[in-house]
Amino acid sequence: MDRTTDEELVKKVLSGQKELFYHLITRYEAKLKRYILRITNRHGEVEDILQNVFLKAYKNLPTFNDNLKFSSWVYRIAHNESVNIIGSSFIQRFVSLPEWFDMGSSDNVEERIDDEQMKRKLKECVERLEVKYKEPLVLFYYEEKAYGEISDILRIPVRNVGVLIHRGRLQVKKMCYEKNNR
Repeated sequence: MDRTTDEELVKKVLSGQKELFYHLITRYEAKLKRYILRITNRHGEVEDILQNVFLKAYKNLPTFNDNLKFSSWVYRIAHNESVNIIGSSFIQRFVSLPEWFDMGSSDNVEERIDDEQMKRKLKECVERLEVKYKEPLVLFYYEEKAYGEISDILRIPVRNVGVLIHRGRLQVKKMCYEKNNR
């Protein structure tokens, strides 16, 4: 099943091979769990939210538009479930720093301490971002989603994805600069 595309699996599940849905779950379980945790920051509820995502995906599989990627569709379900859990106006308080600020490993202890301090400062700045900038940054840098997929997940035009990512990075840079110069 490793070479079978998500979309082919969906067709097989819809044609009666329902047991194959398990392969979609195994492909996306870890990724969606990580994404849900980043959005909600609710460690104790991640499994329940993830279970709801897969239940809704299975139930709504007949409505899947095969012109889209399955990954975008299932991420959208995970996004909606996460937003419903915490309330969309409060997302920005809960999304943590994606590891795209990882400075790499260093043998020098002083450099590693500086890197950790920088990550902590960046995290504080990112946590203050508005959700409209934070979500595309997390999806692009941490989840490694393409602009088109981010567009599908967040239901915004593709041209806006790049703008939001760019503006989000600028805001993080500005906030971190101001924080360091106080």
